[in-house]
Amino acid sequence: MIKRAVVKSIMFISSYFPLYIMLLILHYEKYDTLDKIKRIKVIVFCLTMIIGIVISVISVILIKLSYGSKVLNVSELERPDDTVISYMMTYIIPIVTTNLLDKGQILVNVILFLLIGYLYIRLNLLYLNPLWSIFGYLSYRVNSDVIVITNIKYKDLKTMSRNKIGLKGVFLADDIYLALKKYN
Repeated sequence: MIKRAVVKSIMFISSYFPLYIMLLILHYEKYDTLDKIKRIKVIVFCLTMIIGIVISVISVILIKLSYGSKVLNVSELERPDDTVISYMMTYIIPIVTTNLLDKGQILVNVILFLLIGYLYIRLNLLYLNPLWSIFGYLSYRVNSDVIVITNIKYKDLKTMSRNKIGLKGVFLADDIYLALKKYN
């Protein structure tokens, strides 16, 4: 139970990787023009973003090192849709409106991120991760109810399905399955 919660939390934190980079870029230049108190706030903010980046990198490493021998038979396979892009659109408002020096904006954005995080984990949307898509791990819906995150090409998955070859991998959550090309 605790292991799953940690995995889900890491997956959520890593889904914000592009946001961490963008916010660091947006607020980098402001540092030199601030007084000491405000600089401390910016340093804390930047450290938080750097921690998010480190956790994101760890998530990719964990995916690459994952191994599972549980076999998932694929009878139906659907291509990924644009859900990752839709998820990324939730970044635009926080990026444009975030002002590190405005407590109200910071509070609203923290509440927004917590709400998105709660829904992300509660609705099991762990497969929505732009960082993993960048590294070639796409999500597919199989058998109508399981999401497979994999670096296996769609045409190869189709061939495996037609030939009734099961995918070897591991369940990250109840209906989210990770299958790596090197083990299939």
